[in-house]
Amino acid sequence: MSSAVSDLEAELKCAICLSIYRQPVQLGCGHNLCGCCLERLRGGRDSYSCPECRAVFSCRLSTDIQHECLLLEKGSDGKSEEEVPPTVTGCAEHKEPWEFFCCQHKVCLCRSCWEKHREHSWQPLEKAAADRRATLLEEAGRLEQAQALLQDTVDWLQGAQAQLRADRARLREQVSGLFTSIREILTTEEHGILDSIEAEERMEDSRLADRVGEMSSKRDASQQLLAEARALARVELPHWQFITLYHETLDRLQKADVHVRSITVQKRELDSQELLLKWSPSARTPAPRQRLTLDPNTAHCNLSLSSDLRSAEWVEQRRPCPAHPERFRLHPQVLCSQGFTSGQHSWEVTLTGTRRWEVGATCKGPGPSWVDSCIAWALRWDGRRLQAFEGNTRHSSPLLHSMQQAPGRIRVCLDCEGSMLSFFAIADESAPGKDIRNLLHTFHIKAQGPVFPGFYLEQITKGKNSEPIIRDLLSSAMWIHSVQRELC
Repeated sequence: MSSAVSDLEAELKCAICLSIYRQPVQLGCGHNLCGCCLERLRGGRDSYSCPECRAVFSCRLSTDIQHECLLLEKGSDGKSEEEVPPTVTGCAEHKEPWEFFCCQHKVCLCRSCWEKHREHSWQPLEKAAADRRATLLEEAGRLEQAQALLQDTVDWLQGAQAQLRADRARLREQVSGLFTSIREILTTEEHGILDSIEAEERMEDSRLADRVGEMSSKRDASQQLLAEARALARVELPHWQFITLYHETLDRLQKADVHVRSITVQKRELDSQELLLKWSPSARTPAPRQRLTLDPNTAHCNLSLSSDLRSAEWVEQRRPCPAHPERFRLHPQVLCSQGFTSGQHSWEVTLTGTRRWEVGATCKGPGPSWVDSCIAWALRWDGRRLQAFEGNTRHSSPLLHSMQQAPGRIRVCLDCEGSMLSFFAIADESAPGKDIRNLLHTFHIKAQGPVFPGFYLEQITKGKNSEPIIRDLLSSAMWIHSVQRELC
């Protein structure tokens, strides 16, 4: 440390008086002299030479370097002298200019202050500013790379958004063209599929638009911060002022939010050959029907099942049920005995007189804890509004919010190959000009094993009787399948 102090003292000594600089003035050649020594060197002459390199100068230099820098900044900004704010250019206690920087306390020091900090880690003010300028540029470079990634992400998302709209427009044209030839028997199905496509497009487009806005906001914020950092790195400021701004800017650079979250964009395709085959005249035979039955081994003790296992009602007094590893213990739920692993299936549910219900599907397992869980994918009526739940995650949509009363009948459609579970409200078929099937919600499911229809119902409203909640199992075709593409 003593060697470093000696070297610094030698570096800070005037070449004329051999003392530490007092009111230092830098010559055009880069060497420094005390202000009073320079005046004696000039001695009223029109020119003088540097005592170290013998360079000759004829112009008079200002002894107030900070004042000249201030005037230079004022001239470059086109402001009058009154507009330049007062600036502290040195130690207020010792009335001396800043010459050093204490790395331990992060403060500028004059020559007198330096005596108190000489045992600390310190640097000449010029070197301290240079080191921090380099650090600032390094952080700015890192942010510049992140900003480029954000821009690439925004470009990709905007392209995906345009591709989504074009893809859905093409899909609508294909669906409309195909249904023209078989309009008499497929009008209801066509409207249902188009509504599903449009609802999904709105949902996906809104999700992509939100992500574009998020990425654009991050990009703009990082771009503005990058510009501020570069401007600070280029501007000529007094060292003490630069270091003050440096710490604030560096902290903002390091805390800049440049995280890019992954997003999945689904591409939809129309299987026209399969659709034509299913609805060709030779294949136009009634779909086989199968009766669904409730599984008494899964029924909660507050649910009473009919003798034919086709209806259920909530009862106040818990029934004496034999212990079974698949019986629901916490929630008043029951599953069907039939589970599905392949094909397309649909079933209708009629609910009356119940205050709250859920209709959906779930998988058994993994492990025995599933009997204490809610139905995995469910449409819920809580007495006031209709909601869709995937586990503990709630999904909402304008259509669900618009439902002022619970639908009396619901059709659930399961496409095992397409991994889709859709819910439709079934209207009165006798109503003239009214679509009897209204899409409420669609889940893209990840099933682990057979998918079982499941139901939840609470206390029955006074004066109401329970009715069958399961109608018939129908063979159904889900013509649209999904292909996923992931953005990382």
